[in-house]
Amino acid sequence: MSGFTFELGAEKIPRAARKKGTTSVLAGTAGPYGEVIVTLELAPSQATLSAPGLPDASASHPDDLRNELLPVDQRTRLSVGGFTAVLGQNRRALRKEDRGLDIKLGDRNYTYLIPPDGGEELRDRERGPLVRQHTDFKTGNTVVVVQPVADTTDLALDLILQVTDRSGLTVLRTAVVGVWTFLNSGEGNR
Repeated sequence: MSGFTFELGAEKIPRAARKKGTTSVLAGTAGPYGEVIVTLELAPSQATLSAPGLPDASASHPDDLRNELLPVDQRTRLSVGGFTAVLGQNRRALRKEDRGLDIKLGDRNYTYLIPPDGGEELRDRERGPLVRQHTDFKTGNTVVVVQPVADTTDLALDLILQVTDRSGLTVLRTAVVGVWTFLNSGEGNR
């Protein structure tokens, strides 16, 4: 397969879906795989990928959502194409490359990280970079660049990770989110 680029953007959520607990929906047209939709629901905290040309993918967590994103830790259940992933992260590391999210999915070993030149990247330990994304500040959409070596499992995994809390990927993001959460605890809204 040759590489391709597409945009993933937030969709307006109908009132009926909001009442049922849907908190966000990302959608886009992923080249030869057609329209992809990633849905995140509050109760239970679960994300699902809907795409005709990609394997089934989902993520869930027993805790409530933080910042309208699915938490990622040892209790997160992530599955793609019938395989359940094992997640790990060295949150004490200082370098971006060392703080990446380690994902073991079947016989594949991935790292989701922030590369030195910015954006975010899903990388396979053997095949190298697979999918990269960055935010287009004009539109607010996520620009997804799929490398030629990536397959459907790689893309499905990357798409489901787009609705997870990836704030721990850098020390600065962790600090900013921690301060923001403390200041915006909601205690003053009662």
